[in-house]
Amino acid sequence: MTSSHRSTPARLWLQPGLLAWLVAGAGCDESGPRIYTAREYRALPGCLEGYAPLSLVEARDVSALCEPVCLRVAESLYVSTVCAPYPLEASLAEPDEAECQAALDAPGCDELAVDAAVP
Repeated sequence: MTSSHRSTPARLWLQPGLLAWLVAGAGCDESGPRIYTAREYRALPGCLEGYAPLSLVEARDVSALCEPVCLRVAESLYVSTVCAPYPLEASLAEPDEAECQAALDAPGCDELAVDAAVP
């Protein structure tokens, strides 16, 4: 004997909005490892390398719309507009430090290469 009605679990999935609610709920509050990027400052010739991965941070979202900050990682200085949280191995440098101020004002190294190539 065949039945023309659907089983209870199948009917639940067909309830209006239930599937949409489950899918939307799965995307909420998902924090996890995110790639934190920054630009390394090269004191000589006084420029910033392109953005490159610096570390992983545990966050929900990572925005790159913050004011630039200087970060020290080991012996290197980096500049980034990526918002907090900052990588655990990085420490914030004071913006009024001479090296940080030079890094914040520095052009991109690729810009220097273009300027040098123009006669």
